[in-house]
Amino acid sequence: MQDEPSGAALLDAARRALIEEVVPGLTGRPRYVALMVANAIGIASREIAEADRLHAASADVLAGEPVESLVAAIRAGARDAEPNLHAALEAAAALAGQVWKPASPSG
Repeated sequence: MQDEPSGAALLDAARRALIEEVVPGLTGRPRYVALMVANAIGIASREIAEADRLHAASADVLAGEPVESLVAAIRAGARDAEPNLHAALEAAAALAGQVWKPASPSG
Protein backbone atom coordinates (compact mmCIF):
# COMPACT_ATOMS: atom_id res chain seq x y z
CA MET A 1 0.00 0.00 0.00
CA GLN A 2 1.31 3.43 -0.93
CA ASP A 3 0.55 6.57 1.01
CA GLU A 4 -0.93 9.49 -0.85
CA PRO A 5 0.25 11.76 -2.25
CA SER A 6 2.83 9.73 -4.12
CA GLY A 7 6.46 10.71 -4.42
CA ALA A 8 5.87 11.76 -8.01
CA ALA A 9 2.96 13.99 -6.97
CA LEU A 10 5.06 15.60 -4.24
CA LEU A 11 7.85 16.29 -6.71
CA ASP A 12 5.35 17.79 -9.15
CA ALA A 13 4.01 20.11 -6.42
CA ALA A 14 7.55 21.16 -5.48
CA ARG A 15 8.39 21.80 -9.12
CA ARG A 16 5.28 23.91 -9.66
CA ALA A 17 5.98 25.94 -6.51
CA LEU A 18 9.55 26.54 -7.61
CA ILE A 19 8.53 27.64 -11.11
CA GLU A 20 5.47 29.67 -10.12
CA GLU A 21 6.62 31.26 -6.87
CA VAL A 22 10.42 31.32 -6.74
CA VAL A 23 11.67 31.61 -10.33
CA PRO A 24 9.69 34.77 -11.21
CA GLY A 25 11.62 36.69 -8.51
CA LEU A 26 15.02 35.60 -9.78
CA THR A 27 17.30 36.87 -12.52
CA GLY A 28 20.61 35.85 -13.98
CA ARG A 29 22.44 32.78 -12.72
CA PRO A 30 20.12 32.12 -9.75
CA ARG A 31 17.17 31.96 -12.17
CA TYR A 32 19.07 29.58 -14.43
CA VAL A 33 19.98 27.34 -11.48
CA ALA A 34 16.38 27.31 -10.20
CA LEU A 35 15.09 26.36 -13.66
CA MET A 36 17.74 23.63 -13.91
CA VAL A 37 16.61 22.26 -10.53
CA ALA A 38 12.96 22.41 -11.64
CA ASN A 39 13.88 20.46 -14.78
CA ALA A 40 15.69 17.81 -12.72
CA ILE A 41 12.70 17.51 -10.40
CA GLY A 42 10.43 17.03 -13.43
CA ILE A 43 12.64 14.26 -14.81
CA ALA A 44 12.76 12.49 -11.43
CA SER A 45 8.99 12.76 -11.08
CA ARG A 46 8.39 11.30 -14.53
CA GLU A 47 10.89 8.49 -13.87
CA ILE A 48 8.99 7.57 -10.71
CA ALA A 49 5.63 7.75 -12.47
CA GLU A 50 6.86 5.65 -15.40
CA ALA A 51 9.07 3.22 -13.44
CA ASP A 52 7.03 0.14 -14.35
CA ARG A 53 6.92 1.02 -18.05
CA LEU A 54 10.65 1.87 -18.09
CA HIS A 55 11.46 -1.47 -16.47
CA ALA A 56 9.23 -3.35 -18.93
CA ALA A 57 10.79 -1.54 -21.91
CA SER A 58 14.26 -2.43 -20.67
CA ALA A 59 13.24 -6.06 -20.21
CA ASP A 60 11.79 -6.12 -23.74
CA VAL A 61 15.05 -4.81 -25.20
CA LEU A 62 17.26 -7.20 -23.25
CA ALA A 63 14.97 -10.23 -23.56
CA GLY A 64 17.02 -12.00 -20.90
CA GLU A 65 20.36 -11.21 -22.53
CA PRO A 66 23.09 -9.48 -20.49
CA VAL A 67 23.35 -5.84 -21.52
CA GLU A 68 27.05 -6.18 -22.32
CA SER A 69 26.34 -9.00 -24.80
CA LEU A 70 23.56 -7.07 -26.49
CA VAL A 71 25.68 -3.94 -26.80
CA ALA A 72 28.58 -5.93 -28.28
CA ALA A 73 26.27 -7.66 -30.76
CA ILE A 74 24.70 -4.36 -31.83
CA ARG A 75 28.10 -2.71 -32.24
CA ALA A 76 29.27 -5.65 -34.34
CA GLY A 77 26.16 -5.39 -36.54
CA ALA A 78 25.12 -8.91 -35.59
CA ARG A 79 21.57 -7.90 -34.62
CA ASP A 80 20.77 -5.44 -37.43
CA ALA A 81 18.14 -7.62 -39.11
CA GLU A 82 16.00 -8.27 -36.02
CA PRO A 83 12.68 -6.41 -36.27
CA ASN A 84 11.63 -7.34 -32.72
CA LEU A 85 14.81 -5.84 -31.28
CA HIS A 86 14.42 -2.75 -33.46
CA ALA A 87 10.81 -2.29 -32.29
CA ALA A 88 11.78 -2.78 -28.63
CA LEU A 89 14.64 -0.27 -28.91
CA GLU A 90 12.38 2.23 -30.66
CA ALA A 91 9.69 1.88 -27.97
CA ALA A 92 12.28 2.20 -25.17
CA ALA A 93 13.77 5.31 -26.79
CA ALA A 94 10.34 6.91 -27.21
CA LEU A 95 9.51 6.29 -23.56
CA ALA A 96 12.89 7.64 -22.44
CA GLY A 97 12.23 10.73 -24.54
CA GLN A 98 8.91 11.26 -22.78
CA VAL A 99 10.67 11.07 -19.43
CA TRP A 100 13.74 13.17 -20.24
CA LYS A 101 12.26 15.75 -22.60
CA PRO A 102 8.47 15.76 -22.76
CA ALA A 103 6.73 17.54 -25.63
CA SER A 104 4.56 19.72 -23.41
CA PRO A 105 6.13 22.77 -21.77
CA SER A 106 4.44 21.88 -18.48
CA GLY A 107 6.03 18.36 -18.46
